[in-house]
Amino acid sequence: MIYLKNFISGYLVGALSLIPGISGGTALVLLNQFDKFIYELTNIFNKNVKNNKNFIIFIILGIILGSITFANVTELLFTFIPIQTLFMFSGFVLFNIPKFYKKEFKDSKINIIFFIIGLFIIAILSNFVPENPTYIIKNFPQISLIFLFIFTLFGMLDGILTIFPGISGSMVMMIIGPYFLYKSYLANLNENIIYILPLCCYFIGDLIGIFIGSKISYTLLKKYRNKTMSFIYGMIVMSSLILIPTNVTYTPTLLISSFIFLIISFFITKILE
Repeated sequence: MIYLKNFISGYLVGALSLIPGISGGTALVLLNQFDKFIYELTNIFNKNVKNNKNFIIFIILGIILGSITFANVTELLFTFIPIQTLFMFSGFVLFNIPKFYKKEFKDSKINIIFFIIGLFIIAILSNFVPENPTYIIKNFPQISLIFLFIFTLFGMLDGILTIFPGISGSMVMMIIGPYFLYKSYLANLNENIIYILPLCCYFIGDLIGIFIGSKISYTLLKKYRNKTMSFIYGMIVMSSLILIPTNVTYTPTLLISSFIFLIISFFITKILE
């Protein structure tokens, strides 16, 4: 039963972390698994610490399966309502800001310098966003060793960012580009088995990144929690603004429907709490 619970927790983390704006680390916090996951993963190769490797295995298996199955949901959303979907994703970030602030800075002040650095980094990354991004990819790039290596590095970066509470790896991947390609590979896996190659490379990079991110997260939060959380808070605030598309013509119908999806994200956020 405990293994099933761990698998379900991992599944929810994999599904939620595929949504830009929701952090895999935050999902682990909501499921009361973050501290244990970080501790077990950080000490997995430490012979002086008794580890529960089955816990890690079932969590990771759940994350992988959750990512694969939920990719089809995001594929449908971006097919039929891409702008409204981006508003909903933005709301997931926006409506978590007060909760994050109340939890982390109730008894301490924000470190302004690290907060501004967080703002600045997301602002820089936003400059790499194409003006007309391809939400649904049908013409996939040619698979080569160089492509697989680069895709592995993207997966590693995604894993490092995903494990940090408050930072959405999928959101950063959307900003710098590979999110839609990764999502489309997952959604179209049943059509062409060759897509398993880039996905395996991405998953391997993701696992390496999660391990590295756990080490970094454990150290930073233990030694420099206020500065780290101020930095993360800056990234969250800027992310809520970056996700809203500004290069489209908003008709009254589009404005109303986008606002409705923003409200939907508010209620989903409350349910997740």
